Order: sequence, then C-alpha cells, then structure tokens
Amino acid sequence: MQKIHFKSLFIALTIIISASVSSFAQQTSGTDKKSLILEFRNLTGANNVNLKINFSVTDVQQTLLSLVEQDAELTPAQKTELQKSATEAGKRLDNEVKVFFADESKLTPLSEEVIFQIYDKTFTENELRELVAFYKTSTGQKALAFLPTLSVQVEQAFVNAVVPLLQNYIQPKIEAETEQLKRMVKDAKVKKDAN
Repeated sequence: MQKIHFKSLFIALTIIISASVSSFAQQTSGTDKKSLILEFRNLTGANNVNLKINFSVTDVQQTLLSLVEQDAELTPAQKTELQKSATEAGKRLDNEVKVFFADESKLTPLSEEVIFQIYDKTFTENELRELVAFYKTSTGQKALAFLPTLSVQVEQAFVNAVVPLLQNYIQPKIEAETEQLKRMVKDAKVKKDAN
C-alpha cells in the first residue's frame, strides 16, 4: 500500500479567513502588549488579514487511483468500478477539508495567536507605543495613505523616465536592422529571378 504524503497536498483549494480574523481582533483583550498590537493593527489596517491556505486532495485521489490501476490481479471491470470508488473517496475527502476550514471557532483563535506571535516577536512594547503614537499623528496618517500607492508611483515614474532613453538607444538599431532585412529581401528576390 502506498503512503500518502500530506506535504504534497498543499496545492489548489484556497480558503480565505478574513472577516472572522478582523472581528476576533476587535473582541480580544488582555495584556498591554496585546492591546497595543490590536491598536497598531487597527490604525494601520492590518486587522483585516487574509489568511490563505492552499490545500488539495488531488494527490490523495491520484494515490487512490494508482492503487487500483497498479493492481495486476484486478479485471478491467473491477478496475473501472474501483476507480469510481476512488474518485468518490476523493470527493468525500475534499468535502471534509472544506468542513475543517469552515470551523471558524478553531481557526480564528489560532490565526489570532499566530498573528500576535509575529508582532510580539518583531516589536517590543515600547516600540509598539511609539508606533501607535506615530500613526495617530497627521504625518502617520499621511504615511498610511501614501505607502500603499508607492509601488505604483515608482513603477510609473520609472517607465516615464526610461522609455525616452530606450527609444533614443534602440531607434537607430531598429532602423539598421530594418535596412539590413530589406537588403536581404531584395537579394533573395534577385537570386530568385536569376534562377
């Protein structure tokens, strides 16, 4: 019997746990640091985290189908029937995975704990106080509005700066290549007419 490797299962099914993470973040209370983390997340918009887990039972289903296909003692009719059973088993497993991810009562607290650990490891309590104070200022709010647009602005400005340089650089080369190809076409026509 083949062993099913669960590491290879993380491929296709995307589950998003978003609103529940946000609502849990607003309900949680506790230590000063946890409160500071929640306040910082609220100020920066990081309380609406999309957690995606890619998971597919396709590999499991392929393993089940392989068990049937590789058995030399089965008749073709038995293989056909058992392949249907393997496919149905894959569908049942897929549904079980969906049920697992739909249970927000387990996943939301877990996701919040994971998020808390990341912030806790990254920032001290004092740093969080400084960040919260900064993002409450008008400069902090301006930075929050600006940062999400930075990548697009840089990309557009770079394109605007580099396109004229590229045109000046490549245009003479395009013209030279075009002239060379025209000569080659003309030479090919002359050779054709000579034959």
